[in-house]
Amino acid sequence: MSKARMNPSADSQLQLIIGGAGAVTALLLGLGTTWAVKDYNAYIALGPGGPPNNFFGWVIVNIAIRPFCSTKARAIFTDDYSKHGAHKDIESLPRRRGPRASVAGLVPHRQVTQRAPETMRRPVSSLFQNAASKNPGILEKRISSYERHHDALFVAQKLPKKVPCTYHLSMHLYLSPADARQVIEKGWGERHRLSVPTNIWFRHRYGIGDTYLMIYGPRDEEEMEALRIILESSIRFMTGRNVNAIEWKS
Repeated sequence: MSKARMNPSADSQLQLIIGGAGAVTALLLGLGTTWAVKDYNAYIALGPGGPPNNFFGWVIVNIAIRPFCSTKARAIFTDDYSKHGAHKDIESLPRRRGPRASVAGLVPHRQVTQRAPETMRRPVSSLFQNAASKNPGILEKRISSYERHHDALFVAQKLPKKVPCTYHLSMHLYLSPADARQVIEKGWGERHRLSVPTNIWFRHRYGIGDTYLMIYGPRDEEEMEALRIILESSIRFMTGRNVNAIEWKS
C-alpha cells in the first residue's frame, strides 16, 4: 500500500505562500521597529512635560493618548466653531506673518519651528505675571497640572472653571469658539491634538476641551501685542468676568 504524496506543484505553492508570508512579516516588523525608534527619539527630544520623559512615558502616550488624538491636518480645522460672536479685539488681529509654525508631539505638545527667540522670554513672563497681579480675584498662578514643569494661570478656585493656561515661549490656552476660529484662521495658533470637535465620541478626553489651542510663540513686539490680546480674551472667556487690562515689559 503506497503512502499518499502531495502534488509537487501544490507543495511548491505552499512553500511560496509560507515564504511570502515570512517576508511580509519581516518587512512589517522592520518598518514597525524603524517607526518606533524614530518616534521614541522624537518624543525624548521634546523634553519633559506631562508623562515621564522616558520609555515608560512614550508607551503611555502611544497606548493611552494617541488613539484619542486628531491628525495633524485636523489641528487647523474650524468648521465646528462659530463664525459669529468673536470679540472685537480678536476680529481686529492681523494675519500672522509667514507660514504656520511646525508643531510636534501629543503630550508634550511643542512648537519646533519659528520659535520665539530667547529675548522674548522676559516679555512673555511679564505678561502672564501682570495678568495674575492685575486680576487677583479671578486668576491664580501655579505649576501646570498638564505640563507639570511650567507655570500656568488658573481660574481662581472660588470660580467654577479651573482649567489652566500654560505658558513657556509658546503657550496653550482656551478661547471662545468664535475667537478660536479667528485665531486659527489668521495663523496665530492651532488646536491641541486632543482638542477634538464636540461631536466626536471621544471628546473631552483627559479634560481637554474643544477650544484648547496652542498659540505660537511671539517673535517680536508686534506679536507680543497679539499675544496680549489673545490672553485677555482667554481670561474673559474662562472666567466670565471683565478683565483688567494687562501689559508686558520688554
